[in-house]
Amino acid sequence: MKIWKSLLVLIGITLFSLGGYWLYENYFYSGKINSLELIQPDAIFVFETDQADQTWNELVNQPVWQILSQLPAFSKTANQLVSLDSLTGANGQVSKTLRGKQATISYHSIGIDSFELLYSINFGANSPLNFLEEIKSRLPKNIRIQNRKYSDQEVFEFFGTGNSRKWTVTILGNVILASASSFIVEEAIRLYISSDQNSLASKLGDELKKGSGLGRLIFSAKGVSKFLEGIGTERGNSTVKELALNESIFALNLTFEDGLLTFKGPALLGAEINFTPSVRANFPDLQKLISNRTQALTQINLDGIFESQKLQNAAFSPKSTISGEIQNRLTDRGFLDNFSGEFYFLQLESLGNQNDNLVILAKALDPAQTFAFLKEFRNGTDQDQSDFYRDSEILFFPEEEFPAHLFNGKFPGFPQTHISLIGEILVMTNSSAGMKLILDDLASGNTWAKAPESAPGNRAINPAAGYSKTFILDKIWKKWEVKSNPAWSPFLQIYASVFKTFPYLSFRINQIGGKPEATLSIPYQTANLVPVKETTGLSLVPSRTITLPEKIIYGPKGILNFNDKTEDLVLQDANHILYLVNSGGEIVYSQQLTGPIVSDAFQIDFLKNGKLQLLVATSDKLYAIDRLGNSLPGFPLSLGNEKITHLGLADYDNSRDYRYFLATESGNLWLLDRTGKDLEGWDPLKLGKKPVLAPRHIRVPGKGDFMVSQTEGGIVHFFNRRGENQAGSPLVLGKEFVSPINITTGIGGNTLKISAISQTGELIHASFGGEITYRTQLVKADKDNRFVLLADQSGHSEIILSRQYSKTLILNEQEKVLFTLPISGEKVGFGYFDFGSDRKIIAVSDSEQGFGYLYNLQGTMLTTTPLESEGVIQISHQPTRNQYAIRTVSGRRMMEYLMPD
Repeated sequence: MKIWKSLLVLIGITLFSLGGYWLYENYFYSGKINSLELIQPDAIFVFETDQADQTWNELVNQPVWQILSQLPAFSKTANQLVSLDSLTGANGQVSKTLRGKQATISYHSIGIDSFELLYSINFGANSPLNFLEEIKSRLPKNIRIQNRKYSDQEVFEFFGTGNSRKWTVTILGNVILASASSFIVEEAIRLYISSDQNSLASKLGDELKKGSGLGRLIFSAKGVSKFLEGIGTERGNSTVKELALNESIFALNLTFEDGLLTFKGPALLGAEINFTPSVRANFPDLQKLISNRTQALTQINLDGIFESQKLQNAAFSPKSTISGEIQNRLTDRGFLDNFSGEFYFLQLESLGNQNDNLVILAKALDPAQTFAFLKEFRNGTDQDQSDFYRDSEILFFPEEEFPAHLFNGKFPGFPQTHISLIGEILVMTNSSAGMKLILDDLASGNTWAKAPESAPGNRAINPAAGYSKTFILDKIWKKWEVKSNPAWSPFLQIYASVFKTFPYLSFRINQIGGKPEATLSIPYQTANLVPVKETTGLSLVPSRTITLPEKIIYGPKGILNFNDKTEDLVLQDANHILYLVNSGGEIVYSQQLTGPIVSDAFQIDFLKNGKLQLLVATSDKLYAIDRLGNSLPGFPLSLGNEKITHLGLADYDNSRDYRYFLATESGNLWLLDRTGKDLEGWDPLKLGKKPVLAPRHIRVPGKGDFMVSQTEGGIVHFFNRRGENQAGSPLVLGKEFVSPINITTGIGGNTLKISAISQTGELIHASFGGEITYRTQLVKADKDNRFVLLADQSGHSEIILSRQYSKTLILNEQEKVLFTLPISGEKVGFGYFDFGSDRKIIAVSDSEQGFGYLYNLQGTMLTTTPLESEGVIQISHQPTRNQYAIRTVSGRRMMEYLMPD
């Protein structure tokens, strides 16, 4: 019995001692605090370590230091540590002081676009005062210290030459804090004296004291929001708003690996979400659709749509009318049950006026049923139901933010939505051009599935992750430069080559041990950190030359070889013989025509079997020729005594029931069916004036089908398929407008814009309702100044040429002068090519001198010497080979040059 009594007394004493220690720690010894209690929860980031000396030594001995030391923040910190060490005796005293103590470096917003660092050292049970006095006693004479009080706490201001404040320092309990910004120090004091503690420490909960190893990186969604708001031009964008309302915090431990910085640790989220990946996940299927143009990718790979719908965007404000329609006609009928929970949200490189080119790839469990639901939804509106491209049906949804309304605010940025189904994957894009880009890249193999395994995208994505966000820095950096504000843009430009040694940045969340765990991966390549030699251009020589019997008068025009998906070229010589040349430089066939070709080179699938035929027109014949050089049945066609001036091709519903749209010299429009039969209303439709534009079929979002033609006198006609005038037709520009109009994508990429310019520089924008939406007069240098509006090869964007006596000014669509070329004259021709992102080329051909020149939009000549050229320059982009194919013509010869992308 005595033994048990003794044991109970011992236990009681132990519990009393522990309780007393707890009371002492929490109530009586108020001076001992955790440094994270002095840091705001919306700090951009905090790095915390209790072995700062070892972590720093480890960092500077890692290969990555070669990269980081070139960035001002790291090189400045290294210099400051050397200076601080000298102030404490230059015998490693700083290292000894830091050893075993909690040290933090945090980054804070101090203005609209300004940020500053806060340093802290926690001296535990000791006071930092002796350390501060040691520093003060060794300061150079040109450093002045001034004391002041803030909320009864003593603050030390360190001033340098010119009375400029260098540092603000204070001691709060057992912690010394220092910053170049007094605002951050005062913010820490307010937290220290506050009875209602709302600090970073209060948000970490049980994770507050779990830091280990070399240190941990702590950041929050709110902090990232502040950073993006401070460096960007669009401070109120959807990403900033979404993150500002997100309560997530991450505390990730640092490890150094071979060629990789890794931060891994708990994810403290505002919602209970299970990040276990989908058991049905099949990433290779999605890889086939992820374009190599992808700059950033968000992966949601949760086990079922119910779980993925827990990821919500609190900043999204749905429209009640759209939400009601979607709920009644889709969600209440089980539409969402058709999704597996796998979503891939792509940000592609810009294309023309479409800067934010967004794509959603969603895995469907019942693809046919899913698409049928969407078609039924679309059929119940007065909007056009669908379009077709590359044998894929594309549904058009004019409802603003249609995907976000479906998926709880996720995937914003869709003013309009275009949806297609490819296998089991539902593809959604925020522009028609974006959808065509995805389908083009799928057809050409320009996807992650065809890229090497070492490519950044394939290395970055982990199919086992429940969620991830990846940025491919080399591809997205230019966009970040453009979207950064003037305070940050120069920094991003100057240090672009340093940051691009990191191939990608990847953040992902996995479910580990029943809890979400986050990983931030930053690979690096020190081998790429070689100073780039400045070059004025490349020296190109022809990779092949094709010689015809007579002078080339038409082409080269690129068309698709349906057998091997390479590019064939169409040429015609002065004998009016047409030639088809394959990618190997061999002539596939030649055919005598009745005269010069007056149209573009089109392709049709006349027999609907996947084999394509060439369609071209001379002034008196319409030709359709198969790959063996044989004319199709019923071809060539003629229009009697009519002289053809232009040809257009329409395929309304991708049914391959083609319409041949012809304009004649007498001012008539003809529309023929696929066999060449005249169609009612177009047999002919008489305009009375000579056409200047190839007639074309345009599907205008929200308005339907338009048949467009332009005649002399600046008159633009809009018809429906039956040849009846559309509302607002004709659009009368004026007799000064003698050049063909351009139809390009408008701002945002979801509208179409009609642009026209007079020779004297009056610039007009118009809508398909016949309204003039913009009119201005460009500045004329002299009375002979002539203006030209030049669209790119795909109609995505355009530039303006101001052709003067001895020079040509190149202006962008905003009428800003980009650069000036010291070349002009009637025999100088221009071409403009836009292949997305910064792959924009202006081609100049001087037929009198026999030279061709290539420039980017900064006015830099891309070759060291001119190319040989007497005619139109044709350029194709070959993304799978990372090169351009440039074709020029001189006399009887066509030369092809290959230039790296």
